[in-house]
Amino acid sequence: MAVPAPPPVTFECGDLAVYQSGTALYSDGTVGYEAVCDTYVPPAEPVLQYCDYGGVSVYTDGSSSTTDPACASTVDPGSGASGYPYDPSQDRNGDGVVNGYERCGLACGEDPTSGEIQLQYGCEQGYITGPQCN
Repeated sequence: MAVPAPPPVTFECGDLAVYQSGTALYSDGTVGYEAVCDTYVPPAEPVLQYCDYGGVSVYTDGSSSTTDPACASTVDPGSGASGYPYDPSQDRNGDGVVNGYERCGLACGEDPTSGEIQLQYGCEQGYITGPQCN
């Protein structure tokens, strides 16, 4: 008498609420990896939004970094102080450093100041209203 062949081993993808992406649950009770179950999409790289005081890079996802070389030019290593590239017309307190609150921002065709970004966000969220949101 011939022994019947065992049924083929099948799988279903594990529930992402319970299992890591790519997890396959096999009909024989084992667990493994199957490429068709791998639905993980890495988050998009954050984009530099502006360089803030002291060479701090601020990104579109809200994160920040003090090591991004894109903002290294906002720190004058010879001055012993940090700030934005020095523009005497923006040095309102005459201390030799252009601080964020002294910057002209969008009105001068430059990167937005932190206050301008906060205003834009408040307008978008609806907790700031009025002519400044136009």
